[in-house]
Amino acid sequence: MKRTEVSFDIEKLPLTIRQYINGATIYDSSCSENAKTLFVSGAERAFLKISKRGSLEREYKMTKFLHKHNFAPNAIAYESELDYDYLFTEAVNGEDGTAVLHIENPSKLACVFGEYLKMLHSLPTEGCPYDNRTNELLNESQIKGIDLSVMNEYNYSAIDNVVIHGDYCLPNIIMDNFSFKGFIDLGYGEVGDRHYDIYWGIWTLNYNLKTDRYRQLFLDAYGRSDIDEDGLNYFTKLIKLTD
Repeated sequence: MKRTEVSFDIEKLPLTIRQYINGATIYDSSCSENAKTLFVSGAERAFLKISKRGSLEREYKMTKFLHKHNFAPNAIAYESELDYDYLFTEAVNGEDGTAVLHIENPSKLACVFGEYLKMLHSLPTEGCPYDNRTNELLNESQIKGIDLSVMNEYNYSAIDNVVIHGDYCLPNIIMDNFSFKGFIDLGYGEVGDRHYDIYWGIWTLNYNLKTDRYRQLFLDAYGRSDIDEDGLNYFTKLIKLTD
């Protein structure tokens, strides 16, 4: 996770956020064009994410929900102003799944990555602030004018019955030498179909390890008995159509 020390005018921030940053050293840790992410090293070790108005509320609520289950860091403060959202979240000790320590042992990485996804999907859905991810995907596709008639060839009906991460990729899990510490970047989290996350787990292992060799280890670790091949094929097609 790259971090470059920067100067930053904290007077531009909402007062509720500013109080945590006074006197801190600030580093740019951005990895997306959609948001500026700052690492704050001071009285609090935390991340400040800044993005367009309305774009971080979901991440805030899902982070709060999963923090109650010890699956995510504490979302310390959230503010939405005229142009921007601000989300201030505690830093979790450890490194993400793309750290050299993890990548250099790909078999173990694939196994724990599957185990931790199953752990997430085993959470109770009660109290989750969002609860219909598949319908959201289908509605978004229709708004974009995407022809989904091809989906009728799949013998599968989506079942939204688990808490999903929504962007289950290696950069979004924090571990300390493979020991689980928390999920981050939860802006697409919701109650959804498990095969949505499973697809992205397969995708990120292939992308970050540059091989599909570890797919089967990942699926075995997750638990084959809970994987429907038709469901996986369904979401593979749906995501490729809509992403």
